[in-house]
Amino acid sequence: MLNFAKLTLNDIETVRPFLRFQKSRICDYSVGGIFMWREYFKTQFTIFKNTLLFKVRYLNGTTAFTVPIGEKQQEALIKLESYCRENFMPLVFCTVPDNSIGLLAERYPRATVKQERNWYDYLYRTQDLIDLKGRKYDGQRNHIHKFHKLYPDFSFKEINEENLTYVKDFYAELHKNHPKPSPIAKEESYRTAELLDNYKKYGLFGGCIVTDGTIVSMSIGERVNDTLFVHVEKADIRYQGVYQVAMQEFLKHFAGENDTFVNREEDVGDAGLRKSKLSYHPAELLKKSTVQVNI
Repeated sequence: MLNFAKLTLNDIETVRPFLRFQKSRICDYSVGGIFMWREYFKTQFTIFKNTLLFKVRYLNGTTAFTVPIGEKQQEALIKLESYCRENFMPLVFCTVPDNSIGLLAERYPRATVKQERNWYDYLYRTQDLIDLKGRKYDGQRNHIHKFHKLYPDFSFKEINEENLTYVKDFYAELHKNHPKPSPIAKEESYRTAELLDNYKKYGLFGGCIVTDGTIVSMSIGERVNDTLFVHVEKADIRYQGVYQVAMQEFLKHFAGENDTFVNREEDVGDAGLRKSKLSYHPAELLKKSTVQVNI
């Protein structure tokens, strides 16, 4: 029988090597995506024959599993089926990327598949967001030009041990002045602070925009295969154009020649966030589905 254990920050280096097995580019298979949301989704994990499985409390409190990641997917699925029968629970898979639908459909031809639009990830071509070429990016370029004009002395600084305390102070002040009421926003705020407190343990990378000695933005992300993931992007909106500059400078600084794509995650159904993400003209919306199996 599978034995699931609560996921903690001490498990980061256990989980990280498995991510290379996942060929999708969704944020749910990244260290930041998994560990920043581990408490919100009550995430548990187990490893079976070098294959990683997650158990979560998903939408509406449903117990669900992610598609197994590793060398023995089919054997892991058999184990999951037995686990669900023994515990009298339905077999439900969540945040299933498109490239895993075929695997599940072949094994479970009568399964019910429901796409979750609010959780689709926005995937962009990295070079598009660095260059911002063409009329479709006029708005973003105008904001950037405005920021450059107002704050010509600005610089992008990589987050490190020397400035981490100041980045924490920036975020604490920003959060105090702009509290968010929704449960998911509160969780995101809390876990962002936790990430900063455990920055070295997470093993991510980030940077901040500084002007006149003041931090006005911070961005934190990671790399998985050919994709950069932006997990955190916070800025002081009193500085016009700061978000656009933060986005561009982060990519200029961290994107390598093999980082073809950048994932800027989902909009969780927020209309304003959806409009903003669409305005950057994604190359693809990465679909995620819930798959319910009758076993």
